[in-house]
Amino acid sequence: MRVNPFLMPIILVVALFGTVLVAQAAGVWATSGKTAINMEKMAPADLKGWMTLQQVMDGLKISQEELYAAGKIPADVPLTTALKDLEKIVPGFETSTLRDVLVKPTAPAAVATVMPTPATAPAAEATATHATPTPLPPGQVLPADQIKGRMTLREVSQQCAVPLDKIIAGLKLPADTNPDTTIKDLIAQGKLIEVTDVQKVVATLQK
Repeated sequence: MRVNPFLMPIILVVALFGTVLVAQAAGVWATSGKTAINMEKMAPADLKGWMTLQQVMDGLKISQEELYAAGKIPADVPLTTALKDLEKIVPGFETSTLRDVLVKPTAPAAVATVMPTPATAPAAEATATHATPTPLPPGQVLPADQIKGRMTLREVSQQCAVPLDKIIAGLKLPADTNPDTTIKDLIAQGKLIEVTDVQKVVATLQK
């Protein structure tokens, strides 16, 4: 019996997509935009803004108490909340900062001891809202992986010693983008996906 030469490639493609769909249904594989994450072998560095708190807990194999303490997340925030949405409702919260905290084995306990009391929360919120990155000593350059969502494009340019216009071009943003816009605001506006997008562009330019 003669086999149709076009049949085998179609079968292989169907089998490949079927495997991915089964993995997604089982909760061991997740995709979003340009990123694919194996949820069974996830590390703190793999955290993305589109992930929910439940996905973070399942992927990192940590408890709700550990995660909420690490991110200073109020107990009434539902597990279905995405990390990028927390940046809008939890003062000072950033996905990149949560990654850094969770990398350290003792971070959850340490964070829990310094959580603000209800009486000091308004002051903490005001500080987080108006906080600006501490200027670096003269001659020092900020590494790309230390860029945070609260930084503006201008601050990234100045502290990372990279031309502002090249950052904007590398991120494929309009040339007239306000350089004093923070990265997390650009993410909220849908112009960027993750802080890591900025980190990658700046790391390339720093080379």
